[in-house]
Amino acid sequence: MLVLSLGLGACSTDLTNTESDRELAPVVTNNGPDAATRAPNQGLIGEPSPFDGMPGDGQVLSGIYNDEAATTDKRVALLLPLSGPHGDLGRAMRHAAELALFDAAADDFVLMPIDTEASYEGGRLAAQKAINAGAKLILGPLFSDSVNGAGEVAKQAHVPVLSFSNNIRAAEPGVWVNGLSPEDQIKRAATYAVSQGKYSFAALLPQNEYGRQISSSLDRIVTEAGGRLGQVSFYQPGSDAMEQTVKDFAEYNQRHAALVARKAQLEADGSSASQRALQRLAGLDTLGDPDFNALILPTTGGDLRQVSALLAYFDVDPNNVQYIGTFGWNDSSLFAEPALNGGIFAAPEPGNWQAFSSRYKRTFGSEPPRIASLAYDSAALAAVLAGSDQGITMDGLTNVTGFSGIDGVFRLNADGRTQRGYAVMQISRSGAKMISPAPASFDAVF
Repeated sequence: MLVLSLGLGACSTDLTNTESDRELAPVVTNNGPDAATRAPNQGLIGEPSPFDGMPGDGQVLSGIYNDEAATTDKRVALLLPLSGPHGDLGRAMRHAAELALFDAAADDFVLMPIDTEASYEGGRLAAQKAINAGAKLILGPLFSDSVNGAGEVAKQAHVPVLSFSNNIRAAEPGVWVNGLSPEDQIKRAATYAVSQGKYSFAALLPQNEYGRQISSSLDRIVTEAGGRLGQVSFYQPGSDAMEQTVKDFAEYNQRHAALVARKAQLEADGSSASQRALQRLAGLDTLGDPDFNALILPTTGGDLRQVSALLAYFDVDPNNVQYIGTFGWNDSSLFAEPALNGGIFAAPEPGNWQAFSSRYKRTFGSEPPRIASLAYDSAALAAVLAGSDQGITMDGLTNVTGFSGIDGVFRLNADGRTQRGYAVMQISRSGAKMISPAPASFDAVF
Protein backbone atom coordinates (compact mmCIF):
# COMPACT_ATOMS: atom_id res chain seq x y z
CA MET A 1 0.00 0.00 0.00
CA LEU A 2 1.15 3.53 -0.75
CA VAL A 3 1.55 5.39 2.52
CA LEU A 4 0.27 8.89 2.93
CA SER A 5 3.21 11.05 1.88
CA LEU A 6 3.15 14.54 3.33
CA GLY A 7 6.82 15.34 3.60
CA LEU A 8 6.84 13.82 7.06
CA GLY A 9 9.76 11.46 6.45
CA ALA A 10 9.51 8.48 8.77
CA CYS A 11 6.21 9.77 10.13
CA SER A 12 4.25 8.89 6.99
CA THR A 13 0.80 7.46 7.65
CA ASP A 14 -1.27 4.83 5.87
CA LEU A 15 -5.00 5.61 5.93
CA THR A 16 -5.93 1.94 5.58
CA ASN A 17 -5.13 1.05 9.18
CA THR A 18 -8.68 0.13 10.14
CA GLU A 19 -7.53 -2.39 12.74
CA SER A 20 -5.95 -0.20 15.40
CA ASP A 21 -3.77 -1.74 18.10
CA ARG A 22 -5.74 0.28 20.62
CA GLU A 23 -8.85 -1.15 22.20
CA LEU A 24 -11.93 -0.38 20.13
CA ALA A 25 -13.39 2.97 21.00
CA PRO A 26 -16.53 2.93 23.16
CA VAL A 27 -18.18 5.28 20.70
CA VAL A 28 -21.07 7.24 22.16
CA THR A 29 -22.42 9.73 19.67
CA ASN A 30 -25.12 12.33 19.60
CA ASN A 31 -26.84 12.42 16.24
CA GLY A 32 -27.95 16.00 16.66
CA PRO A 33 -26.75 17.93 13.63
CA ASP A 34 -24.41 20.27 15.50
CA ALA A 35 -22.70 17.95 17.99
CA ALA A 36 -18.97 18.46 17.57
CA THR A 37 -16.75 15.41 17.58
CA ARG A 38 -13.39 15.78 19.27
CA ALA A 39 -10.56 13.25 19.29
CA PRO A 40 -10.10 12.61 23.06
CA ASN A 41 -7.34 10.65 24.76
CA GLN A 42 -9.57 7.61 25.31
CA GLY A 43 -11.91 6.59 22.52
CA LEU A 44 -14.37 8.92 20.81
CA ILE A 45 -16.50 11.40 22.65
CA GLY A 46 -15.40 10.11 26.01
CA GLU A 47 -17.54 12.60 27.91
CA PRO A 48 -21.09 13.93 27.33
CA SER A 49 -21.14 16.50 24.58
CA PRO A 50 -21.95 20.06 25.71
CA PHE A 51 -23.69 20.56 22.38
CA ASP A 52 -26.39 17.89 22.74
CA GLY A 53 -29.77 18.85 21.42
CA MET A 54 -28.70 21.81 19.30
CA PRO A 55 -31.01 22.21 16.29
CA GLY A 56 -29.56 22.34 12.81
CA ASP A 57 -30.70 25.73 11.59
CA GLY A 58 -29.64 29.20 12.52
CA GLN A 59 -26.87 28.43 14.99
CA VAL A 60 -23.80 30.65 15.16
CA LEU A 61 -21.18 27.97 15.46
CA SER A 62 -18.36 30.35 16.29
CA GLY A 63 -20.07 30.73 19.65
CA ILE A 64 -21.11 27.12 20.08
CA TYR A 65 -17.65 25.74 19.39
CA ASN A 66 -15.87 27.86 21.94
CA ASP A 67 -12.85 25.87 23.10
CA GLU A 68 -9.08 25.98 22.90
CA ALA A 69 -9.12 24.34 19.46
CA ALA A 70 -10.79 27.46 18.06
CA THR A 71 -7.40 29.17 18.08
CA THR A 72 -5.70 26.39 16.13
CA ASP A 73 -5.77 25.29 12.49
CA LYS A 74 -7.28 21.94 13.39
CA ARG A 75 -10.98 22.58 12.92
CA VAL A 76 -12.70 20.73 10.08
CA ALA A 77 -16.38 20.73 9.14
CA LEU A 78 -18.30 17.61 8.11
CA LEU A 79 -21.30 18.55 5.94
CA LEU A 80 -23.87 15.77 5.62
CA PRO A 81 -27.65 15.28 5.41
CA LEU A 82 -28.26 14.61 9.11
CA SER A 83 -32.03 15.09 8.96
CA GLY A 84 -34.84 14.27 6.56
CA PRO A 85 -35.09 11.24 4.26
CA HIS A 86 -31.31 10.86 3.94
CA GLY A 87 -30.56 11.35 7.62
CA ASP A 88 -29.71 7.70 8.27
CA LEU A 89 -27.14 7.74 5.49
CA GLY A 90 -25.63 10.98 6.76
CA ARG A 91 -25.37 9.69 10.31
CA ALA A 92 -23.73 6.47 9.13
CA MET A 93 -21.11 8.49 7.27
CA ARG A 94 -20.58 10.58 10.37
CA HIS A 95 -19.90 7.38 12.32
CA ALA A 96 -17.31 6.37 9.73
CA ALA A 97 -15.58 9.73 10.11
CA GLU A 98 -15.50 9.23 13.89
CA LEU A 99 -13.67 5.93 13.43
CA ALA A 100 -11.06 7.83 11.40
CA LEU A 101 -10.59 10.27 14.28
CA PHE A 102 -9.88 7.40 16.63
CA ASP A 103 -7.19 6.13 14.25
CA ALA A 104 -5.57 9.31 12.98
CA ALA A 105 -6.50 12.47 14.94
CA ALA A 106 -4.57 14.27 17.64
CA ASP A 107 -6.38 15.27 20.82
CA ASP A 108 -6.89 18.88 19.69
CA PHE A 109 -8.46 18.00 16.33
CA VAL A 110 -12.15 18.94 16.14
CA LEU A 111 -14.63 17.67 13.54
CA MET A 112 -17.84 19.70 13.30
CA PRO A 113 -20.84 17.85 11.77
CA ILE A 114 -23.35 20.24 10.17
CA ASP A 115 -26.65 19.35 8.52
CA THR A 116 -27.02 20.20 4.82
CA GLU A 117 -30.62 18.92 4.55
CA ALA A 118 -29.60 17.50 1.13
CA SER A 119 -30.31 20.75 -0.70
CA TYR A 120 -28.51 23.61 -2.43
CA GLU A 121 -29.60 26.16 0.15
CA GLY A 122 -28.82 23.74 2.97
CA GLY A 123 -25.30 23.26 1.61
CA ARG A 124 -24.78 27.00 1.31
CA LEU A 125 -25.96 27.70 4.86
CA ALA A 126 -23.96 24.79 6.27
CA ALA A 127 -20.78 26.03 4.61
CA GLN A 128 -21.33 29.51 6.00
CA LYS A 129 -21.78 28.08 9.50
CA ALA A 130 -18.59 26.06 9.06
CA ILE A 131 -16.60 29.10 7.96
CA ASN A 132 -18.00 31.20 10.81
CA ALA A 133 -16.81 28.46 13.17
CA GLY A 134 -13.27 28.67 11.84
CA ALA A 135 -13.18 25.54 9.68
CA LYS A 136 -9.99 25.23 7.65
CA LEU A 137 -11.42 22.45 5.49
CA ILE A 138 -14.92 21.25 4.62
CA LEU A 139 -15.57 17.52 4.17
CA GLY A 140 -18.74 16.83 2.18
CA PRO A 141 -21.45 17.54 1.22
CA LEU A 142 -22.76 14.32 -0.26
CA PHE A 143 -25.24 15.39 -2.96
CA SER A 144 -24.19 17.55 -5.90
CA ASP A 145 -26.80 20.26 -5.24
CA SER A 146 -25.45 20.68 -1.72
CA VAL A 147 -21.88 20.65 -3.08
CA ASN A 148 -22.74 23.50 -5.45
CA GLY A 149 -24.23 25.52 -2.61
CA ALA A 150 -21.35 24.86 -0.24
CA GLY A 151 -18.74 25.52 -2.91
CA GLU A 152 -20.22 28.91 -3.74
CA VAL A 153 -19.64 30.10 -0.17
CA ALA A 154 -16.40 28.25 0.53
CA LYS A 155 -14.58 29.56 -2.56
CA GLN A 156 -15.21 33.15 -1.47
CA ALA A 157 -13.66 32.35 1.90
CA HIS A 158 -10.78 30.35 0.33
CA VAL A 159 -11.74 27.23 2.30
CA PRO A 160 -11.22 23.98 0.34
CA VAL A 161 -14.12 21.54 -0.03
CA LEU A 162 -13.56 17.78 -0.22
CA SER A 163 -17.00 16.53 -1.21
CA PHE A 164 -18.39 13.00 -1.25
CA SER A 165 -20.22 13.48 -4.55
CA ASN A 166 -19.34 11.40 -7.60
CA ASN A 167 -20.84 13.91 -10.05
CA ILE A 168 -17.82 15.30 -11.90
CA ARG A 169 -19.85 18.31 -13.03
CA ALA A 170 -19.55 19.64 -9.48
CA ALA A 171 -15.74 19.59 -9.63
CA GLU A 172 -13.80 22.84 -9.85
CA PRO A 173 -10.55 24.20 -8.42
CA GLY A 174 -10.85 24.14 -4.64
CA VAL A 175 -13.99 21.95 -4.70
CA TRP A 176 -13.14 18.29 -5.13
CA VAL A 177 -15.46 15.50 -6.21
CA ASN A 178 -14.02 12.70 -4.10
CA GLY A 179 -16.70 10.07 -4.76
CA LEU A 180 -16.21 6.98 -6.92
CA SER A 181 -17.06 8.52 -10.27
CA PRO A 182 -18.57 6.23 -12.94
CA GLU A 183 -16.50 7.88 -15.66
CA ASP A 184 -13.21 6.85 -14.03
CA GLN A 185 -14.52 3.33 -13.44
CA ILE A 186 -15.49 2.99 -17.10
CA LYS A 187 -12.08 4.23 -18.20
CA ARG A 188 -10.27 1.66 -16.05
CA ALA A 189 -12.42 -1.22 -17.31
CA ALA A 190 -12.17 0.02 -20.91
CA THR A 191 -8.40 0.18 -20.64
CA TYR A 192 -8.37 -3.43 -19.49
CA ALA A 193 -10.67 -4.45 -22.35
CA VAL A 194 -8.30 -2.83 -24.86
CA SER A 195 -5.43 -4.80 -23.34
CA GLN A 196 -7.43 -7.93 -24.15
CA GLY A 197 -7.86 -6.97 -27.80
CA LYS A 198 -11.23 -5.21 -27.63
CA TYR A 199 -10.92 -1.96 -29.56
CA SER A 200 -14.35 -1.24 -31.05
CA PHE A 201 -16.64 0.26 -28.41
CA ALA A 202 -20.33 1.10 -28.30
CA ALA A 203 -22.55 2.29 -25.46
CA LEU A 204 -26.18 1.76 -24.52
CA LEU A 205 -27.26 4.38 -22.00
CA PRO A 206 -30.41 5.26 -20.08
CA GLN A 207 -32.24 8.34 -21.32
CA ASN A 208 -31.87 10.37 -18.12
CA GLU A 209 -29.45 12.80 -16.49
CA TYR A 210 -27.07 10.01 -15.49
CA GLY A 211 -26.90 8.64 -19.03
CA ARG A 212 -26.38 12.07 -20.54
CA GLN A 213 -23.57 12.80 -18.09
CA ILE A 214 -21.82 9.56 -19.02
CA SER A 215 -22.25 10.22 -22.75
CA SER A 216 -20.58 13.64 -22.51
CA SER A 217 -17.28 11.99 -21.51
CA LEU A 218 -17.40 8.72 -23.43
CA ASP A 219 -15.44 9.73 -26.51
CA ARG A 220 -12.58 11.03 -24.37
CA ILE A 221 -12.71 8.00 -22.06
CA VAL A 222 -12.55 5.45 -24.87
CA THR A 223 -9.88 7.36 -26.79
CA GLU A 224 -7.66 7.64 -23.70
CA ALA A 225 -8.18 3.92 -23.08
CA GLY A 226 -6.88 3.19 -26.58
CA GLY A 227 -10.16 2.24 -28.23
CA ARG A 228 -12.58 3.65 -30.82
CA LEU A 229 -16.11 4.71 -29.92
CA GLY A 230 -18.83 3.86 -32.42
CA GLN A 231 -22.57 4.07 -31.88
CA VAL A 232 -24.04 5.48 -28.68
CA SER A 233 -27.75 4.87 -28.16
CA PHE A 234 -30.21 5.83 -25.45
CA TYR A 235 -33.18 3.86 -24.18
CA GLN A 236 -36.07 4.93 -21.99
CA PRO A 237 -36.08 2.58 -18.98
CA GLY A 238 -39.34 0.67 -18.68
CA SER A 239 -40.84 2.11 -21.87
CA ASP A 240 -42.63 0.18 -24.62
CA ALA A 241 -40.03 1.45 -27.09
CA MET A 242 -37.13 -0.10 -25.17
CA GLU A 243 -37.27 -3.41 -27.05
CA GLN A 244 -37.14 -1.70 -30.43
CA THR A 245 -34.25 0.50 -29.28
CA VAL A 246 -32.17 -2.52 -28.27
CA LYS A 247 -33.12 -4.38 -31.46
CA ASP A 248 -31.92 -1.49 -33.61
CA PHE A 249 -28.79 -1.08 -31.51
CA ALA A 250 -27.96 -4.79 -31.95
CA GLU A 251 -28.32 -4.42 -35.74
CA TYR A 252 -30.61 -7.42 -35.61
CA ASN A 253 -32.47 -6.80 -38.87
CA GLN A 254 -29.27 -6.36 -40.88
CA ARG A 255 -27.66 -9.46 -39.41
CA HIS A 256 -30.86 -11.49 -39.90
CA ALA A 257 -30.98 -10.36 -43.52
CA ALA A 258 -27.33 -11.40 -43.92
CA LEU A 259 -28.25 -14.87 -42.65
CA VAL A 260 -31.18 -15.20 -45.07
CA ALA A 261 -28.98 -14.13 -47.96
CA ARG A 262 -26.22 -16.55 -47.02
CA LYS A 263 -28.66 -19.46 -46.73
CA ALA A 264 -30.10 -18.63 -50.18
CA GLN A 265 -26.60 -18.53 -51.64
CA LEU A 266 -25.71 -21.93 -50.14
CA GLU A 267 -28.97 -23.49 -51.25
CA ALA A 268 -28.41 -22.23 -54.79
CA ASP A 269 -24.91 -23.70 -54.83
CA GLY A 270 -26.20 -27.15 -53.91
CA SER A 271 -22.77 -28.70 -53.30
CA SER A 272 -22.07 -31.06 -50.41
CA ALA A 273 -19.89 -28.39 -48.78
CA SER A 274 -22.75 -25.90 -49.04
CA GLN A 275 -25.12 -28.40 -47.48
CA ARG A 276 -22.77 -28.86 -44.53
CA ALA A 277 -22.53 -25.10 -44.17
CA LEU A 278 -26.33 -24.87 -44.17
CA GLN A 279 -26.47 -27.40 -41.36
CA ARG A 280 -24.09 -25.27 -39.32
CA LEU A 281 -26.40 -22.29 -39.79
CA ALA A 282 -29.46 -24.21 -38.64
CA GLY A 283 -31.03 -22.68 -35.54
CA LEU A 284 -29.34 -19.29 -36.00
CA ASP A 285 -31.32 -16.07 -36.33
CA THR A 286 -28.47 -13.81 -37.40
CA LEU A 287 -25.11 -13.97 -39.15
CA GLY A 288 -22.07 -12.24 -37.73
CA ASP A 289 -21.62 -9.93 -34.76
CA PRO A 290 -22.48 -6.24 -34.41
CA ASP A 291 -19.78 -3.76 -35.41
CA PHE A 292 -18.49 -3.51 -31.82
CA ASN A 293 -16.71 -5.94 -29.52
CA ALA A 294 -16.90 -3.93 -26.29
CA LEU A 295 -20.17 -2.59 -24.93
CA ILE A 296 -20.49 0.00 -22.15
CA LEU A 297 -23.59 -0.57 -20.00
CA PRO A 298 -23.40 1.76 -16.99
CA THR A 299 -26.90 1.03 -15.69
CA THR A 300 -27.58 -1.28 -12.72
CA GLY A 301 -30.27 -3.37 -11.01
CA GLY A 302 -33.50 -4.18 -12.80
CA ASP A 303 -32.71 -1.95 -15.76
CA LEU A 304 -29.46 -3.84 -16.35
CA ARG A 305 -31.21 -7.21 -16.14
CA GLN A 306 -33.79 -6.09 -18.70
CA VAL A 307 -31.27 -4.57 -21.11
CA SER A 308 -28.90 -7.55 -20.95
CA ALA A 309 -31.78 -9.98 -21.53
CA LEU A 310 -32.89 -8.02 -24.61
CA LEU A 311 -29.34 -7.93 -25.95
CA ALA A 312 -29.15 -11.72 -25.62
CA TYR A 313 -32.56 -12.08 -27.31
CA PHE A 314 -31.31 -10.05 -30.26
CA ASP A 315 -28.14 -12.11 -30.61
CA VAL A 316 -25.47 -9.95 -29.00
CA ASP A 317 -23.19 -12.69 -27.72
CA PRO A 318 -21.30 -11.83 -24.49
CA ASN A 319 -18.73 -14.45 -25.47
CA ASN A 320 -17.73 -12.20 -28.36
CA VAL A 321 -18.65 -8.78 -26.96
CA GLN A 322 -17.06 -7.62 -23.71
CA TYR A 323 -19.72 -6.06 -21.49
CA ILE A 324 -18.40 -3.19 -19.34
CA GLY A 325 -20.18 -1.75 -16.33
CA THR A 326 -19.57 0.25 -13.18
CA PHE A 327 -19.16 -0.45 -9.47
CA GLY A 328 -22.95 -0.75 -9.28
CA TRP A 329 -22.54 -4.17 -10.89
CA ASN A 330 -21.13 -5.46 -7.61
CA ASP A 331 -24.60 -6.78 -6.79
CA SER A 332 -25.18 -10.45 -5.94
CA SER A 333 -28.62 -10.32 -7.60
CA LEU A 334 -26.88 -9.82 -10.96
CA PHE A 335 -24.35 -12.63 -10.75
CA ALA A 336 -26.78 -15.32 -11.93
CA GLU A 337 -27.77 -13.39 -15.07
CA PRO A 338 -26.46 -15.48 -18.01
CA ALA A 339 -26.03 -12.48 -20.28
CA LEU A 340 -23.75 -10.76 -17.75
CA ASN A 341 -21.47 -13.75 -17.23
CA GLY A 342 -17.94 -12.54 -18.07
CA GLY A 343 -18.87 -8.87 -17.79
CA ILE A 344 -16.30 -6.60 -16.15
CA PHE A 345 -16.38 -3.51 -13.98
CA ALA A 346 -13.85 -1.42 -12.06
CA ALA A 347 -14.00 -1.18 -8.29
CA PRO A 348 -11.82 -0.66 -5.24
CA GLU A 349 -10.14 -3.89 -4.16
CA PRO A 350 -12.48 -5.52 -1.61
CA GLY A 351 -10.03 -6.41 1.16
CA ASN A 352 -9.80 -3.03 2.91
CA TRP A 353 -13.55 -2.54 2.72
CA GLN A 354 -14.23 -5.91 4.32
CA ALA A 355 -11.94 -5.09 7.24
CA PHE A 356 -13.49 -1.65 7.68
CA SER A 357 -17.05 -2.98 7.38
CA SER A 358 -16.41 -5.59 10.08
CA ARG A 359 -14.97 -3.01 12.42
CA TYR A 360 -17.83 -0.58 11.79
CA LYS A 361 -20.38 -3.31 12.53
CA ARG A 362 -18.64 -4.29 15.77
CA THR A 363 -18.55 -0.67 16.86
CA PHE A 364 -21.98 0.55 15.85
CA GLY A 365 -23.99 -2.67 15.55
CA SER A 366 -25.06 -2.21 11.93
CA GLU A 367 -23.73 -2.63 8.40
CA PRO A 368 -22.18 0.54 6.94
CA PRO A 369 -23.41 1.90 3.63
CA ARG A 370 -20.80 1.33 0.94
CA ILE A 371 -19.97 5.01 0.58
CA ALA A 372 -19.08 5.27 4.29
CA SER A 373 -15.48 4.64 3.26
CA LEU A 374 -15.41 8.11 1.69
CA ALA A 375 -16.10 9.72 5.05
CA TYR A 376 -13.45 7.59 6.77
CA ASP A 377 -10.74 8.30 4.20
CA SER A 378 -11.53 12.03 4.04
CA ALA A 379 -11.60 12.48 7.81
CA ALA A 380 -8.36 10.51 8.21
CA LEU A 381 -6.72 12.64 5.53
CA ALA A 382 -7.88 15.84 7.23
CA ALA A 383 -6.60 14.65 10.61
CA VAL A 384 -3.18 13.70 9.26
CA LEU A 385 -2.81 16.96 7.38
CA ALA A 386 -3.88 18.96 10.44
CA GLY A 387 -1.26 17.17 12.51
CA SER A 388 1.57 17.84 10.08
CA ASP A 389 4.00 20.74 10.40
CA GLN A 390 2.42 22.47 7.40
CA GLY A 391 -1.17 21.95 8.55
CA ILE A 392 -4.06 21.87 6.08
CA THR A 393 -2.85 23.51 2.88
CA MET A 394 -3.64 23.30 -0.81
CA ASP A 395 -0.16 21.89 -1.43
CA GLY A 396 -0.80 19.17 1.12
CA LEU A 397 -4.18 18.29 -0.35
CA THR A 398 -2.79 18.09 -3.89
CA ASN A 399 0.35 16.13 -3.02
CA VAL A 400 1.27 14.39 -6.27
CA THR A 401 2.25 11.19 -4.47
CA GLY A 402 -1.36 10.79 -3.39
CA PHE A 403 -2.80 8.86 -0.49
CA SER A 404 -3.90 5.33 0.30
CA GLY A 405 -7.23 4.66 1.98
CA ILE A 406 -9.96 2.09 2.28
CA ASP A 407 -10.81 2.55 -1.39
CA GLY A 408 -7.18 2.32 -2.51
CA VAL A 409 -4.81 4.96 -3.83
CA PHE A 410 -6.21 8.38 -4.66
CA ARG A 411 -4.98 11.89 -5.28
CA LEU A 412 -6.64 15.25 -5.62
CA ASN A 413 -5.97 17.06 -8.89
CA ALA A 414 -5.91 20.84 -9.20
CA ASP A 415 -9.08 20.88 -11.33
CA GLY A 416 -11.25 19.37 -8.57
CA ARG A 417 -11.18 15.83 -9.93
CA THR A 418 -9.99 12.88 -7.85
CA GLN A 419 -7.84 10.26 -9.53
CA ARG A 420 -8.22 6.72 -8.14
CA GLY A 421 -6.61 3.36 -8.68
CA TYR A 422 -9.22 0.64 -9.30
CA ALA A 423 -9.11 -3.11 -9.67
CA VAL A 424 -11.00 -4.84 -12.50
CA MET A 425 -13.61 -7.37 -11.42
CA GLN A 426 -15.36 -10.00 -13.53
CA ILE A 427 -18.84 -11.41 -12.99
CA SER A 428 -19.45 -15.13 -12.78
CA ARG A 429 -22.17 -17.28 -11.23
CA SER A 430 -20.07 -17.64 -8.08
CA GLY A 431 -19.63 -13.89 -7.65
CA ALA A 432 -17.28 -11.12 -8.74
CA LYS A 433 -13.61 -12.08 -8.91
CA MET A 434 -10.63 -9.78 -9.37
CA ILE A 435 -8.89 -10.26 -12.72
CA SER A 436 -6.60 -7.22 -12.61
CA PRO A 437 -5.39 -5.75 -9.31
CA ALA A 438 -5.53 -2.09 -8.36
CA PRO A 439 -2.23 -0.20 -8.58
CA ALA A 440 -0.37 0.23 -5.32
CA SER A 441 0.99 3.64 -6.33
CA PHE A 442 0.47 6.25 -8.99
CA ASP A 443 3.62 5.14 -10.75
CA ALA A 444 1.63 2.02 -11.61
CA VAL A 445 -1.77 3.55 -12.42
CA PHE A 446 -3.12 1.92 -15.56
